[in-house]
Amino acid sequence: MHKHQLLYFLLAFAIAITLISCVSQRKVSSAKSKLTVVDSQFLKYNKTLAELNAKRKSKQEQNEIDDTASARLQKFIDSTNADIDSLLTQHAILIGTTIVNITDWNRLIKSLRFSQKTSKKINDMVLLITEQVYQNTVVNLDQDLLFESGQYRVTKAVAAAIGKYFEPAAKEIDLFTKKYPDFPLSLVITAKGYADGMSIAEGTALNKDLTERLKLSGSTPDNKELNKELSRARAEEIIALFKKFAARWSGKRSYIKNILYFYEGKGEAFPNPKISDYKTDDPRRRVVLLYWSVFPE
Repeated sequence: MHKHQLLYFLLAFAIAITLISCVSQRKVSSAKSKLTVVDSQFLKYNKTLAELNAKRKSKQEQNEIDDTASARLQKFIDSTNADIDSLLTQHAILIGTTIVNITDWNRLIKSLRFSQKTSKKINDMVLLITEQVYQNTVVNLDQDLLFESGQYRVTKAVAAAIGKYFEPAAKEIDLFTKKYPDFPLSLVITAKGYADGMSIAEGTALNKDLTERLKLSGSTPDNKELNKELSRARAEEIIALFKKFAARWSGKRSYIKNILYFYEGKGEAFPNPKISDYKTDDPRRRVVLLYWSVFPE
């Protein structure tokens, strides 16, 4: 009788172990399947990021995004892709591993939970990059309305009313940043100044001012250099005005942690690559392009 009881006990124990093993394998299979689903989403992110990168390059070529913003977008796209590739490599190892003990199981579950959480963060980042790439982030400022002929400083009247030129961009920035409350954001403002191809007469006050700004030793600047400096001076003036505007406007916007400013003069370069019929004195060349971009800190 004792032997029969022992036999029954061993048989019951074996059945229990088998059942536990079956349950564990089902759990392992389920966890691996969930990890595979996460991987498929990561691969979609990779594809989307490749499309965004192509769009970024196209916008840069068309002067619809400034070089600073383009470089930052490239950085975020590359780093996000690198994070995804690293996770896909780790997942391939885990999915192919035979789970034989509690340590392996814990590694699988830990990786699954981390990847599911990371997938949401990457999704938010991809959405932010997508909107940044497809958003119109450039304001075309007509220099003839802002600057008097031969001047690179605005009048007091224009300075007092400059908000009307900046407010449309400010509203767009507000709408954009409010969509991403979970990200501490930096705002980048860049001004590119352009000039027409007209000569700046020697001996004029403007010629003297620009020559002094250039401070070239032992040489006289040619007209291209003077026009480039004029376009730079006007871009610098726009940035100075935006800084004053932002001091009042950004104070109530805690989601913007930092504002960076850049300006450059493009001189006689054409502001719009799509236009092929620019004239030497074309007013369409006398513009300052003001770009805004928002990025996670």
